[in-house]
Amino acid sequence: MDSLIVNLCSDDQPDKAFQCDAIRMEGVICLVPEWVYSADGRDRVPARLIRLLDLPLERLPGYRESYHLQRPLPRRVLAGQVPAELDGKIDVVFVPLRFAGKAPP
Repeated sequence: MDSLIVNLCSDDQPDKAFQCDAIRMEGVICLVPEWVYSADGRDRVPARLIRLLDLPLERLPGYRESYHLQRPLPRRVLAGQVPAELDGKIDVVFVPLRFAGKAPP
């Protein structure tokens, strides 16, 4: 699982860019807008993945692999809500929480 950064802007502020963590899974870049940490804070898993299936990404030069999403994204997508106009272009996957360690009693 590669750790990436995606620069993007929202449809409500298209002139203001921000960064979002991302990972590559099965060849697809997935935004990770929120992480959930284990009780000891050592491990983390994505709360949800926003799979970028058919949106234009530009590779940015730099020391860490990063990309720029070439179109504004509705901010509600980061919360897991996919508007009809993006159906088939993105996919939201809610990740079940699993941390290594002892099972609860």
